Amino acid sequence: MKSFIKHCAAIAIFASGLAAAPAKTPQKLLTVTVIDVGQGDCSLIQLPGGKTVLVDAGSGGVGWNPFDAGTTIVVPFLKRMGVKRIDYIIMTHPHSDHIGGVRPVVREFDVGTLVDSGFTSSEADYEMIMDIAEKKDIGLIEVHAGDILDWDKDCEIKVLSPPEKYIMGGNSHANENSIVFKLTYKDVSFLFTGDAEKEAGKQIVRHYKDDLLCTFLKVSHHGSKNSLTYNWFMDWAQPIVSLICVGQNTWGHPNRSTIKILESYGSLIYRTDRDGTIRIVTDGKTYKTSFIAPEEDEREYSGGYE
Repeated sequence: MKSFIKHCAAIAIFASGLAAAPAKTPQKLLTVTVIDVGQGDCSLIQLPGGKTVLVDAGSGGVGWNPFDAGTTIVVPFLKRMGVKRIDYIIMTHPHSDHIGGVRPVVREFDVGTLVDSGFTSSEADYEMIMDIAEKKDIGLIEVHAGDILDWDKDCEIKVLSPPEKYIMGGNSHANENSIVFKLTYKDVSFLFTGDAEKEAGKQIVRHYKDDLLCTFLKVSHHGSKNSLTYNWFMDWAQPIVSLICVGQNTWGHPNRSTIKILESYGSLIYRTDRDGTIRIVTDGKTYKTSFIAPEEDEREYSGGYE
């Protein structure tokens, strides 16, 4: 296993406030924005080559969560960011707090391709998304563990889960078959984990443990007690920064034990319920982090690590 100390030393880390985001990502910069959608997931990736990727889009007002994050938060935010086209929308798994907001996004924007694992659902959100995609002639591709997504010549995007033979154990088949992928730009990397839990984690460690070391970890399942923060997973991932997408909820997310584990690995923790929307801009060597607090102007993080 690579040394965590060497991993930290390889990256000069600093943070500063950023001006309002430009309409387009500057050349050779990767921007990852974890959007505060309450109890749900949504991340915007603007690749160095100019392509735009949306990972989930929060809830859509259908099912157990009546809050329509897609319409009230995601669509307005993307428009403020100057986004005109979304090349890919990755739907990590068919739960409403992740894909519900995709419906208004595909209605409002020029979308190139939807990406899922083929693990389908009869949930209303998923069926409505597929109907809109068909009417707008939006493409659909399936990805599985081992796939390399050739979306940017300067970045590697590698899918680590689910396998082609879906995981049928665990608490939730949909969660366990979340799309897990690693985005690497030179020395800086992001590990996106959807709502993957223990069974998915076991398979990932078994087959892709050498791919887990990351700068940023998007903690799975809103930091629940079943999230991929087990020691046998964290020993390989060793994230410098952990990102938790969470809002008001009755499940106790993030779980206190999850926070303690992340802290025990020295990982800096950012939470959307406390920090708001989190934006990371990197040239592949260094990165800058800024925050947009809920219903507040953009504010800066004044600390940093080396």
